Amino acid sequence: MSNQGKKIDLGAVQETLMLPLWARAREMEKARPVIDDPHAKRIVESVDYDFSRIEASPAAQHQGVWALRTYHFDAITRAFLEKHKDPVVMNIGAGLDTSFQRVDDGHVRWVNIDLPDVAALRQKLVPDSERETTIGKSVFDFAWVEDVSHLTEGRPLLFTAAGVLCYFEAREVEILFRELAQIYPSYHFIFDSMSWLVAWGTNRELMKQSGFDPSAVIKWYSKRATDLQNWVPTIRILEEYPMLSIVPHRHSFSKLEMLQIRIVGLFRFYNMIHVQLCEQKGSGKAKRRKQK
Repeated sequence: MSNQGKKIDLGAVQETLMLPLWARAREMEKARPVIDDPHAKRIVESVDYDFSRIEASPAAQHQGVWALRTYHFDAITRAFLEKHKDPVVMNIGAGLDTSFQRVDDGHVRWVNIDLPDVAALRQKLVPDSERETTIGKSVFDFAWVEDVSHLTEGRPLLFTAAGVLCYFEAREVEILFRELAQIYPSYHFIFDSMSWLVAWGTNRELMKQSGFDPSAVIKWYSKRATDLQNWVPTIRILEEYPMLSIVPHRHSFSKLEMLQIRIVGLFRFYNMIHVQLCEQKGSGKAKRRKQK
């Protein structure tokens, strides 16, 4: 639906942030939502944007997938916060994400990084709280490192990138991981990655049929996390599993939706990956998160 609220004016790729926002808000309308995100619902109701075009498009069929992605990112982030004292989370491509509001443990420092237009919009709709900082720069403008150095020095660090890395070229993703390895001696990174079939087939058609700019397509995909070790040998794989192979018991998916989810999970079309930069090379064994 369209709202008489704050106007949304974003670039082609940036506008795709409206998809997961809408999905999280819609999840709250279900009897048994997999996430609890009243903040997303509030944002959707406060902006001037035609969400009906999403609801009437093929994108609506993927609403549950975006909600599940949020569920998994939250679960891994919460586990990290429980294990580390005074951590810092760096949310790359934060968009209008409300992860901090969902997982805040009362101690974490949170940094949102996104392009200037998105950061400006975010500050209007999701203003920084006392322990949040929003940086309006490209993640490849590594000047942000100095901007947050007073927050990150000597503290456990977790990078998150939900539905972000896939929009970069492979060379850009490589640069990002190589640069972070040079800057931070030890950090964790969680992200999602699709197979080439989803990237070059389903996603392109989805963007086209949903009325989004055709330039907003997936450019980087990787079926296995071990690919990252070709760029940074000291990266250790902590967790890697098909995202849709694990569905929480509290859900409202239909039998058909569950069948589709299981098929995608079986063929590893869409994966959750959690890695850590280690001082010495070690492949480690990827662990599969247990269903909660």
